[in-house]
Amino acid sequence: MSDKRNQTSSKGRPVDSKKQALQKQKLLDAALALLSEKNFSEITIRELAKVAGVNSAMVSYYFDNKEGLFIALLEQLSDKEFSRLGNLRQEKEPIKAVITFMLGMINQNPGLMKLVHSEAMSPDSTLGAAMIERFPKRMAALLPDLIAAQQAQGKIRPDINPKYAAFSLISLIVTPFIVTPIREQAWQITTPELNTPQWTEHIYQLFIFGMTKGPAQ
Repeated sequence: MSDKRNQTSSKGRPVDSKKQALQKQKLLDAALALLSEKNFSEITIRELAKVAGVNSAMVSYYFDNKEGLFIALLEQLSDKEFSRLGNLRQEKEPIKAVITFMLGMINQNPGLMKLVHSEAMSPDSTLGAAMIERFPKRMAALLPDLIAAQQAQGKIRPDINPKYAAFSLISLIVTPFIVTPIREQAWQITTPELNTPQWTEHIYQLFIFGMTKGPAQ
């Protein structure tokens, strides 16, 4: 074994590629777990390493810094979640499939909404920009085309702007999670209720009514 290899091992950096992948995944899992409990700015590298069970130097070794770790987490989550969408146009009710997907993704990854609150609303946040690229922009590239396809089939009014309709649908889905204290304290609607078939149907009917009723202009 070379001196360089010995030095690398002595600093806690595994030489084996499988062990490297395992350590990286442990850090990504730790980031996701901690994000469900606190804001990004409150999470420390020491906490991340402790939860992951690795040396804190591994954060900079694999990801450069804490922000790099969370950007990698966003990339992984985005690829994983959007791969579930498949070919929505083949769904019997593709709009409802989008609603189900979005509600499931938000409920299963509550930390994402914390990033919306703490980072995505800040124009100077690199992490916020990374989140917008990997979630809202991917949906903005997909959903208007899906709505336009529904228009072509006569299921949505022809006078509706697909981009506006897509944004309205996403707003219906996401807003209750952004105003959580008001929703819970004033309206007594719990977060688990937002991941039920009844809530999915509620959002779907609100959207479809607005997109199908009324005369074309």
